[in-house]
Amino acid sequence: MSVSLPTYGQLTHRWGWLVALGIVQLLIGTVGLVISTLFTVASVLAFGAILCASGILTLLSAVFHGQGWKARGVSILISLMYLAAGLVMLFAPLLSAEWLTLMLAGWLIAVGFMRAVKGWQHRPEHGYGWVVLGGVLVFVSGVLLLMSWPGSGFWVIGLFISAELIFAGWTSIIVALAARRAAHSQPPHPDHEADTPAGLAG
Repeated sequence: MSVSLPTYGQLTHRWGWLVALGIVQLLIGTVGLVISTLFTVASVLAFGAILCASGILTLLSAVFHGQGWKARGVSILISLMYLAAGLVMLFAPLLSAEWLTLMLAGWLIAVGFMRAVKGWQHRPEHGYGWVVLGGVLVFVSGVLLLMSWPGSGFWVIGLFISAELIFAGWTSIIVALAARRAAHSQPPHPDHEADTPAGLAG
């Protein structure tokens, strides 16, 4: 009995498109590694545009569909914050990238520290060392980013996005090839067997 076919579903018939998507993701991610600074700027600009669009939509929704002055005021305030952050990213992408990198470094330090402490608290349990090690590595990554800041702000975001695209590309290709193997190993449908004339079955 095979459990892979229900999981892949229609991918068994469309695996080629998923391979193509994976190749495109790999190519874009690889290019991003080479021009990580341009990738960082492009990512910040795209994020700024999304924030501006979200701010405008939130503002319009608050003005024309808001219920009550209190709720409307909160929505307008949120929309203005979105717009302010988006405009800063659009007009000062490198400065925004530096501050985003600083926030990322602080987040990595905090998460790594908490993960290491949590793993150490469970040290009688099997595998606690891996949790501690993972937390320490995340903590050290944050410290290294902080030590290389603000210079790291020019390439870190682009590097992370490029690495994510490369990982997603390989994942898409692996899933597509697995779906292709599942399609080739699919047994004949019972209805087809039932339609076979009795004289031809033997």
